[in-house]
Formats: sequence, structure tokens, C-alpha cells
Amino acid sequence: MHESTVERERKLQTLITVYIVTGLFFLLLPGTFLGVWNLISISNQETLNRLSPAWLQAHGHAQIFGWIGTFILGIGFYSLSKMGNLAHFAIARGWICFLLWTAGLLLRWSSTITGWAWQILLPKDS
Repeated sequence: MHESTVERERKLQTLITVYIVTGLFFLLLPGTFLGVWNLISISNQETLNRLSPAWLQAHGHAQIFGWIGTFILGIGFYSLSKMGNLAHFAIARGWICFLLWTAGLLLRWSSTITGWAWQILLPKDS
């Protein structure tokens, strides 16, 4: 195998490993932790009405976007880069996407949990 091919494969392996580890982080900590916490709260109060909708939503976001979305992106960057035999810029774009995606996930999840009004930073058009 050519040296640049080996180096490219190492970079792709590192990229997908980071995506998978990040996805597992969101699966275990915010996703599963909040799910269990919500179930304990429901069983203690014997009603769903008193459960914070924000915490329920944060659990769903951590599960769907946190690990499922991160896995899909990571596997997509890895497989499409291998299938298309793309140049090194594809790896750089994978890292840029990872940083933006993870920052957005953390911002969304933490703002839901804390009730922080992140919409002030990103006002919508009227």
C-alpha cells in the first residue's frame, strides 16, 4: 500500500473513532442518564404531568441527535470518503462538521436543561 493511502486511512480511522466515541458519550451521559432520571421522577410522583417538558425534550434530543445523528455523520464521512476516493479536504470537512455539530448539540442540550435563553443570540426574522 502506498504511504499516503496508509496515512489517509489512519486519518479516516481517527475521524470515525472520534464520531463514535462522541456518539457513545451522548448515548450514555445525557441520553440514558436523563431517561433514567425521568423514569425515576415519574415513578416517584406517579404522574407524567409534573415532569419537566424541557428535561423530556433534552432526553430525546440527546438520543436522536446526540448519538444517532453523530453515528450517521461519522459513518457517512468515513464510507463516502472511502467510496469516492476523495482527497484530504474531505477529512478536513469531517473535522469541521464534527466541531460544529458537537458544539450545536452541547448548546442545544445544555440550554434545554438550564433554561438558558439561547434564542437571544440567534433571533429569528419577523
